[in-house]
Amino acid sequence: MADVWVCNASPLILLHRIGHLRLLSKLCNSIVIPQCVIEEVLPYEDDMTEWKAFLGFPNVSKLNNAIIIEPQIAGWDLGKGESEVLSWAVKHPGYEAILDDLEARKCARTIGVQLRGTIGIILLAKEKGLIPKATPLARALIDAGLRFDTKWLDAALELVGEGLNTH
Repeated sequence: MADVWVCNASPLILLHRIGHLRLLSKLCNSIVIPQCVIEEVLPYEDDMTEWKAFLGFPNVSKLNNAIIIEPQIAGWDLGKGESEVLSWAVKHPGYEAILDDLEARKCARTIGVQLRGTIGIILLAKEKGLIPKATPLARALIDAGLRFDTKWLDAALELVGEGLNTH
């Protein structure tokens, strides 16, 4: 998997809501955040302290210009953030797209972009020893608004020796 990421709004918002936004900067060498994603995130931020600290990390780069949407992505009718994230990944091979939107994930698979969602971030953090258990964070993400099929989520947690029924 890539160690350079381009991140969409939902993982940023959800990880901030559960107090684990910094996991992103600890798990990869470089994170790119398109300007339109930052604009999507800001209305959701009540306490800007963690967000400002995150943007100040040396491996976090915010882009100031709009990204031209690649033609193979434009036809998917995705949101602006998802479209820019995927276009960046297409133009910069090796970047992994960090996003949760189902249609954007289908698009990424179709065009050959590596991807990972918020649950994937939690599983990687557990695998790397940055968190002791993934299940409490998965539950917190659900409480924070992440919508997933519980059977899929339980199967994902089993990959790290856990499940929704474990504590």
